Amino acid sequence: MSVLAHKWVASGALKGKPAFARARVCVVLHGIMGSGRNWMTAARQIVKRAPHYKVLLVDHRGHGENGTRIEGPHDLDACGRDVVATVRAATGAAAPTPSTPEALLACGTAPMVLGHSFGGKVALAYARNRVDSGHRAPNRTWLLDSNPQHARGASASTTKHVLGVLKQAVKLWYPTKNDAIDSLVLMGLDDPTARWLAMTTKKDADGRVVFTYDVEAVEAMYASYNNSDCTLIARELAATDQFGLVVAGRGRMGLFDPKSDIEGEMGLPGSAIFNMADAGHNVHVDDLPGLLDILLNRNAADWS
Repeated sequence: MSVLAHKWVASGALKGKPAFARARVCVVLHGIMGSGRNWMTAARQIVKRAPHYKVLLVDHRGHGENGTRIEGPHDLDACGRDVVATVRAATGAAAPTPSTPEALLACGTAPMVLGHSFGGKVALAYARNRVDSGHRAPNRTWLLDSNPQHARGASASTTKHVLGVLKQAVKLWYPTKNDAIDSLVLMGLDDPTARWLAMTTKKDADGRVVFTYDVEAVEAMYASYNNSDCTLIARELAATDQFGLVVAGRGRMGLFDPKSDIEGEMGLPGSAIFNMADAGHNVHVDDLPGLLDILLNRNAADWS
């Protein structure tokens, strides 16, 4: 397991105060080829609405600030162990801003975990790791447009295409970030996807803009995501009201009828499923108010 690059987001009222140490931990796990930065706006809104919480934005291995090589294997289980190590390091006594015991569950588990797309299965891997280790799972593990089953449908081929372009892009350098974006567009990506990928760039020692992904690790992680079925742990969590699934009507799970296919095929209760009919895959961008309504209003007891 590895301690991953991470960043805290908390209410301004907590900065530099003992209340920050006591604030409860909500871990947010981004999708494949993304980074914690993608969730900065949503995280700020979460802590605005739930100021007694702080959000831990994590960059997966091979992504963002973890672009340098981390030892494999690069699979979901390894990603789940990374979250265990990162929560421990970010909240422990040696952390720059250590947390007090009440920030976590008594066993050291993060009380709340949100996983988007690929990050949803990582969230389930984290919960499974905690349970298998004799600890409690989070109070609620949220999957945001993330299918706990084996991956299927057109989204897989789309992601593979983006990965193929990225494999070429990481071999190059660019004078500016805009040049990197233009290059990705010329290689066949749409402008929004190119700008999203360009969030994971930095300047090298010579001032050139480069992408920071470990593409081999990202490819291996995505293959593990496609080939893994996490339905069993999702059912176990749902049976104790510790699971929630947000389905974007125009997203990658839009092929499901949230109240029939998911209940019948996955064996998940309808009470754990929330449909955002008008949102695309990036629910935190397309309809952040609607997502916050589900997370914080309809499930307010989770955050108490």
